[in-house]
Amino acid sequence: MDRDDGEQTSALLARLPGVHALTLEVVSTQVLTSSMRRLRLAGDGLETMDAFAGQDLMVTVPAPGRTHFRRRYTMRHLRQVAGEVDLDVVVHGEGPGARWATSATPGETVEAVGPRGKIGLAEHRDWHLFCGDESAVPAIFSMIEALPADSRAIVGLEVGGPDDELAPEDPRCQLALDWLHRTSEPGTGRALAEWVGQVTLPPGGGHAYVFGELHQVAAARAALVERGVDPVDIDHKAYWRRGTANAAHGEPRRPDPS
Repeated sequence: MDRDDGEQTSALLARLPGVHALTLEVVSTQVLTSSMRRLRLAGDGLETMDAFAGQDLMVTVPAPGRTHFRRRYTMRHLRQVAGEVDLDVVVHGEGPGARWATSATPGETVEAVGPRGKIGLAEHRDWHLFCGDESAVPAIFSMIEALPADSRAIVGLEVGGPDDELAPEDPRCQLALDWLHRTSEPGTGRALAEWVGQVTLPPGGGHAYVFGELHQVAAARAALVERGVDPVDIDHKAYWRRGTANAAHGEPRRPDPS
């Protein structure tokens, strides 16, 4: 990292207790679907990391013309005993994160900061609703796999087609999973909002989690509110924004308020 990057990382760590700087080595890579690749990383610090389902690492990835970009990826699996973590990365598009995930080879090292992220599973809920696109699959699968056996999860995921579908790994909860195959460019359709507006919600108190493209997240959240879900029971996060590359710090650029 250059001096500015090191100073920014130090400032970040100073204001986020429990977050650590890590140097990680690529152990292996695996093609999961036509749009997603898994990178297994290892390094000191992972064996003592205290993270909950859905949290991520902020990884410094190389980019042409500048020293670094930061991108945030959910920790799909954190194996503390082995000191390893799996990151599942969407690789369609031409962004620095996709290029890194596609070209990374065992033995390469990257700098990371983590754990990051404030959205975790809500406690004492009768049901949990999740929706998002490919970028949300790692977080949503990590979270539903962490639910206890007496929980109910309703999940809607928008992907390019059947080749982009994955199966969660041995979820204990009662799971209803709908795959929504995209009929337009990523980030442009209303499939998620329409699914949210029509899916059957179980009785009792629930909590919703909406992740993915900025405009689609807003539309799905609005559809949930229209159905009577209290906004305090909706966690939402935009991972990317259509037509605009994420900023160097890894978050999507927000629309101009004007």
